[in-house]
Amino acid sequence: MNTREVTIFVQSWLKEKGLYHGEIDGDFGPKTLAAIDAIDQIPKDWSARRKLVGMLQYVTTQFGQNPGKLDGFFGPNTQYAYENSLLIAKTGNQPEIWRPEEISTKPSPWPKQYSSAFKDFYGPKGSSLVFANTPYPLKIAWNPNQQINRFTCHAKVKDSVERIFEKVLNHYGLERIQDLRLDYFGGCYNDRPIRGGTLPSMHSWAIAIDFDPINNQLRWGREKATFAKPEYEAWWRIWEEEGWVSLGRQRNFDWMHVQAAVL
Repeated sequence: MNTREVTIFVQSWLKEKGLYHGEIDGDFGPKTLAAIDAIDQIPKDWSARRKLVGMLQYVTTQFGQNPGKLDGFFGPNTQYAYENSLLIAKTGNQPEIWRPEEISTKPSPWPKQYSSAFKDFYGPKGSSLVFANTPYPLKIAWNPNQQINRFTCHAKVKDSVERIFEKVLNHYGLERIQDLRLDYFGGCYNDRPIRGGTLPSMHSWAIAIDFDPINNQLRWGREKATFAKPEYEAWWRIWEEEGWVSLGRQRNFDWMHVQAAVL
């Protein structure tokens, strides 16, 4: 637990409620302690550190979180409640649901990867290739000075891809798309094995697309990948409404990648 950061969080809440009149400086001194002692839920006979943690636990409940028992001990439940409360305080948004068990419950129109149904649906690798058009320019991720307005994909995903890009533009607008680097195109058709394996990549059928690979690298999880941040929730929701699968959202790696095939 970072005592200074927790103290700042607690001081900010107490000051907002008119219970603390000192500086928000992360100094857990007499003024902060006196403000905590004014809260009936925090026992007066606890140690100073335990009062701080207990106050943190209480504040997280005011953000709708569940830190477990209000006992003044900083365990995993308190940490999770604290992290969620920080996000709510900063953005005003509830934390995103990221567990794969709860993300894509809508039946997918796409077949399971590598299955017999998959082969029947898409045919051989590299077959039925067409161009998908985009309503805004895409930058080639490894050469941003080069821009495109169409790319090669499988004929059976073309309409879905074009709908998705239109929805993304309608939701975010071009300026926000560029700010979030949603226009950094990492490729679609590429007949190659999966990285870290031997099976053909979904790119070999031109039914997978990568975006902003430099900031969403293959081995990066949600702690590091930019596409795991809350501002990308709508981006993923738009893809998932069309049945596409994010490896980042489902498996917590390769956040750049989205595919028209169930895992």
